[in-house]
Amino acid sequence: MCIKKCHLQVTILCAITLFVVLLSEVYSKPILIRFSHVVGENTPKGKGATMFRELVEQRLAGKVNVEIYPGSQKYTDEQAILGILFGDVELAAPSFPKFRKFSTALQIFDLPFLFENLNHIHRFQQSDVGRQLLAVMEKRGIKGLRYWDNGFRVMSANKPLSKPSDLRGLKFRIEPSYVFQRQYERLGAIATPMPFKHLPDALRGGVVDGYENAWSNILSLKLHLLRPYFTEVGHSYLGYMVVTNHAFWQNLPEDVRSELNVILDEVTQEVNRLAKEKEETDKKTIMAVENVQVLHLSGEEKKAWEDVMIPIWQEFESVIGVEIMKAAINSRNPIE
Repeated sequence: MCIKKCHLQVTILCAITLFVVLLSEVYSKPILIRFSHVVGENTPKGKGATMFRELVEQRLAGKVNVEIYPGSQKYTDEQAILGILFGDVELAAPSFPKFRKFSTALQIFDLPFLFENLNHIHRFQQSDVGRQLLAVMEKRGIKGLRYWDNGFRVMSANKPLSKPSDLRGLKFRIEPSYVFQRQYERLGAIATPMPFKHLPDALRGGVVDGYENAWSNILSLKLHLLRPYFTEVGHSYLGYMVVTNHAFWQNLPEDVRSELNVILDEVTQEVNRLAKEKEETDKKTIMAVENVQVLHLSGEEKKAWEDVMIPIWQEFESVIGVEIMKAAINSRNPIE
């Protein structure tokens, strides 16, 4: 009887010891953060992802490992959002239209001519309403961490686009967006939603006649070699929201989460600096290529585009939210 009891005690002790060892192994393993994005590594977002990994390696060595999957190697942006929800990736930085199924409020960033310049955008993003938008998807499992810039979109096609009617009948690649869909319908174009990675082949095959994007993304895929005509309409801001799984972020050890926040602040500042810089340098690189033409609109010419597109605001005001619209418009002027 005594022998059986001793044997049972030893068995339980061994089981507890094994459990503790296994548990310690689980918690001693570095936390894995997989960062998926769709653009080239030389774009502001691509460089931002690399900088994030490098700073994590320096400051959280042994605690956190970062893997980067650029250029849609793992997912498109829309797939990455689902990947975050299902735990297949931990970080992504989709452009705002990709969140349309999760938050109608974020369509504020899609409205044409709403934001006059980057300072206007930053004032809105840093306002109370702008900060609240980072949390707008948390009930659906997605936590916004930071806003990243990539400048303003320019239009490109197989012919010069100097006035709105020049788009009539053209097949135009757009990001999936209810706002963009209506925008190009009003311009008389045929809007064709398509992942960014498929755009070069679509241009080569004539599936689409034109597209819009930021200069850095255009250069990254050498799209200027496929469509040489560009127009700086100044209608549309291309930015990203860095997102993660809400539960994943909340369950991180406090010291790790705190340091990741510090790192994200530093990376965001650098990404936004790079976006502003590359908007000019990449544009100059593209303009230096033979046959490339960049059209700059006069104030009167720009007003013709505004007259066609700005009425879209009213269509989406109730969907986005009146107070959000007011906050964005009121952010045009600095608070004295």
